Amino acid sequence: MNIFPELQGPEVRSDVLVFGHLRWNRYFGETPEAPPRFAPSTCSSVLIRGSDAQGKPYCLIVDPTTRRSPEEYYFDLFRHTGLRPDAITHCFATHHHFDHWHGFKYFPQARWLCGVGNRSLIIEASAGSAGTDPGDGLSPEIEAERLEEVRGEFLPGVAAVPLPGHTPDIQGVGFISRGKKILMAGDGVMTADHFYARTTEFQNDPAWVKKAAESIDNMAESFDIIIPGHSNLVVL
Repeated sequence: MNIFPELQGPEVRSDVLVFGHLRWNRYFGETPEAPPRFAPSTCSSVLIRGSDAQGKPYCLIVDPTTRRSPEEYYFDLFRHTGLRPDAITHCFATHHHFDHWHGFKYFPQARWLCGVGNRSLIIEASAGSAGTDPGDGLSPEIEAERLEEVRGEFLPGVAAVPLPGHTPDIQGVGFISRGKKILMAGDGVMTADHFYARTTEFQNDPAWVKKAAESIDNMAESFDIIIPGHSNLVVL
């Protein structure tokens, strides 16, 4: 099933800012009882640049992940793009898990966006995450009035793509860059290994695990490049 949206906007420019990691990965022979890497897990973050219908530029970060400090994330942004934090106009979280929205607070001037069905989940998760801030001095709580749900092509050339499985309401971001159909999958694909195994992680309901496999099959039919939530690229 082709799930690539029919985009009205032009091609955009994209840059991977962070390749995410998992505290433990079953495909590395690791277990959650003895996670070998630091907490919390980080997710992949992607910067997408384009222009609106009036020619005004936008800079969108998909899944602004948690870092040990805002300055560490700003360094990631600057070294890969030459941009400063105030250049970011929009941030989008693919779903409600902490590492995919915590970095909203690094960009207070941006609009904070998520896919349909995720706003209340992110607000609830942020309210319940007090005391879990990884030392960056920023409150993890998201102000409800700041968070907007979007659907379809929410910026020219950029569209929310439902990828049910890892969570029921997870939505990746699809776009075309340099002639390639690209999906920023968030945890719709956890890692390249999860992609090839057609499975997900941290989902205990067999029905939704099956949905995750179906979503991955659909991605494989629809896109040229997939950016997983917690590993390097999958090139098809």
